[in-house]
Amino acid sequence: MHNYRTNENSRRKALRGHVILNERDARRLRRHSWRRLVYLLAVAALIAGSVVLYRSPLLRVQDVQVVGAQNADAQEIAMLAGLKGHSMINLSLAGAKERVAGMTLVKGVQAERIFPNKVRITITEREPIGYWHNGDRSYVIDREGIVLEGVAPADGGINIAETAPRDALQPGQHVDTDAVLLADMLSREVPARLGLSISAFQFSPALGLQLSTDAGYQVIFGDSQNAAYKLNLWQALEEQIGRRYMSGRTLDLRFGDRPSLR
Repeated sequence: MHNYRTNENSRRKALRGHVILNERDARRLRRHSWRRLVYLLAVAALIAGSVVLYRSPLLRVQDVQVVGAQNADAQEIAMLAGLKGHSMINLSLAGAKERVAGMTLVKGVQAERIFPNKVRITITEREPIGYWHNGDRSYVIDREGIVLEGVAPADGGINIAETAPRDALQPGQHVDTDAVLLADMLSREVPARLGLSISAFQFSPALGLQLSTDAGYQVIFGDSQNAAYKLNLWQALEEQIGRRYMSGRTLDLRFGDRPSLR
């Protein structure tokens, strides 16, 4: 009778949500509870530490180092990046690079965090290679035809005179890129392959790039399409006809295998 009542009471406790555990299960449950508590405390400490680090002046940008600026103003670049005083944790490097890339003299830009509180900005500057002339105005240009200011090309840079009038150009605007690249290539290839010096380049929208040689004749090259073929054709014609016969004439290479000499 006593066992029956004891079992009956246990069943009633179980029905009311009570579970009778043996000692081993009880110890396991206590260990699980402690591990859970330790885990929650660790997460809370991590969150609190992250908040402290985020707000800490030790992890805020105190120095912006600019590398590669020779003609561009390094202080202006650092100021334009707008990173000083910001948290290193959520720093917007993409926005800083976009702002710096908007400078006329900057061709490329990279930015990197250097913990705990420094940012290094590395720029690639545009290289001035010559002048673009229009009327009485002259503009320094790079290989892409971008108009630059505050810099000058090295001696021996290309000079291209545009024959069609245009409005004044501002820094950052560009002239005909194809003509600039073509003139840059011809200024190297013509002396090396034909033994000629180019005394002047001209450009017009109608004819493209033209050049005058020190042999007394002109060449209308047009654009850079099939440039290697045109150059080979020019060399072959000069060898066949003779430089003296070509003097005072104009060689037109714009139409591929149908050159004309007039």
